[in-house]
Order: sequence, then C-alpha cells, then structure tokens
Amino acid sequence: MSAGESAPSSAVALDAADLRIDCYVRSDVPAPIGEIVDGVVGRLESLCEAGRIDEYRVASWPPETGAASAPSRGDLVAAFERWADRNGNSIEPGFRRRELPTSPLGAGSDAARERVRVPVMALALSADGDVTDPAALRGVVPYTERPNTADERTYTVDEWLSAVESDAADRDAPVAGSDPSPVPGGQR
Repeated sequence: MSAGESAPSSAVALDAADLRIDCYVRSDVPAPIGEIVDGVVGRLESLCEAGRIDEYRVASWPPETGAASAPSRGDLVAAFERWADRNGNSIEPGFRRRELPTSPLGAGSDAARERVRVPVMALALSADGDVTDPAALRGVVPYTERPNTADERTYTVDEWLSAVESDAADRDAPVAGSDPSPVPGGQR
C-alpha cells in the first residue's frame, strides 16, 4: 500500500478473539503463482506466531458442488456474498458469476446455468472456522468497499495482509518519547 492509500476498513479487521483464517487457493496455479501463494502462507504463519490470529488453514477451492460433509464452492461463495451484503461490500471483481449457455445439442435442461469464477487466492476470516456460518464469518478478502460509487475501493489479499502487518508493527513500536533501550554508562 502506498502512503496515500487508506488501510482496509474495520469490516475485515482483526478484532475478534479466536480468529481463524482459511486461505483458499486454486489448484491449477502455475509455479510463479505458487511462489506468491507460499509467500502469503509465510505471512499467515508470521501473524499466527505474533498472536494476531489463532490459526490458519490453506486449502484448494472445493468443487462447485460438494459432498454433504463439506461445503461446496457454491456454498462458500454464497456465504461470502451474504457477508458482503451485510457489511455494504461486494466480493466482485475477485469473484464473478457467469451464465453458461444451454447446450446446443439439447442435452440437459433448457434452464440457464451459472458458474462462479473464484480468485486465485482468497481469505475467509471466522471466529470458529465455519466460514459458512453467518455468525462466525468475520470477513472475506478480496472485497470491495462502497461498490458502485465514486469511492469504490477493492482490497486484495496482499494489500489486506500489508495493512494487518503494518497495524501489528505500529502496536509493537515504542511510544514516541520513550527510550526502551538503556544507554551504557547512563550517557546520551
């Protein structure tokens, strides 16, 4: 983030106890993108070690339709959209819905189907790890604040992590005017 940019809103701030971050990653990323993912995982590990988050998990995006025991991609995106709606945000353009045309061969239903395009990487912040529970879901990154306005602002995973890391560094910095390290011999 540059000096002129504002930090992400409190809509996705690390203010909850027992915070878990689920990092969803596409399974088909090329090696250079895999290195970026590894960097994000390292940053999540640092936040965990610093006590800013309790735990994190890295997983591939689930299939569009899943087994009854685990949420599908559609379930996750629906929960993320509910979070965004409740907070006056949007998960677009990171997540996009696209209508699939009906089959030209007449196979299947005549009803149009929809497909959700997920970002290469997304973070879901939750109080207990159940990102599909509206009471537990605390945030989703990437997200857009004030969508469809002149003040629209989209936050990426990298920008959000940078803001959280900056906030953590500010909290750990000595208070202005204090001198935490003694000077040998008492001289200044």
